[in-house]
Amino acid sequence: MFARPPRGHLQCMSSLRLFLLSLVAALGTVAVPAAAQSTAYAAGQGAVNRIEVGIDVRASVSPRCGFASGGTPGGTISQSDFDRIGLNREIAIQLDCNTPSRIAVTSANGGLTHAETVSGFASRAPYSVELKMVADNGTSAAATCAADTLKSGGSCAFAGTASASRGLYLSGTSMQASGSHLKITAPAYAGAQPLLAGTYSDTLVITVSIAP
Repeated sequence: MFARPPRGHLQCMSSLRLFLLSLVAALGTVAVPAAAQSTAYAAGQGAVNRIEVGIDVRASVSPRCGFASGGTPGGTISQSDFDRIGLNREIAIQLDCNTPSRIAVTSANGGLTHAETVSGFASRAPYSVELKMVADNGTSAAATCAADTLKSGGSCAFAGTASASRGLYLSGTSMQASGSHLKITAPAYAGAQPLLAGTYSDTLVITVSIAP
């Protein structure tokens, strides 16, 4: 059995900012005496003049990326007799990223680990983590790594904490797409030493980041 935190980490959340710039066009390019005035009249108030006023409205949407409400991976996976029947569990992930993104995973123990060690018995069982990300345009990214390569400083391509340059890379936005998931698999145990009876556990931490 291994547990994971109830929430993934959110990165680079920012709010919508609106920039309003107003530009008033000049009435003419010919110089006039200081005392001269230019007057514009509305219809019904004399001669009709037209003044064109240009207003540039500019807005920007800051990049954001996280797990959608209800789509944050979390909870506990339990499997009895995993040494005989193995593991095969899938956890759905729902992203909320308006920009390309990266996901990374860290394993606390690098495998399913027993709290005790006894001579002649193994106290750690291997398993694998498959990570898949799906974008709104149908593109996807997927990779699988052994849990022992997901420890801090591990060699897995998506090991560690997600950042703009670390983690499995998804090139498109993913705000409505389904199909993203984290999958835990392991065959029946076939190590040279038998596993010590008892409870085995590991903790996976999943983080997501924008990837400009």
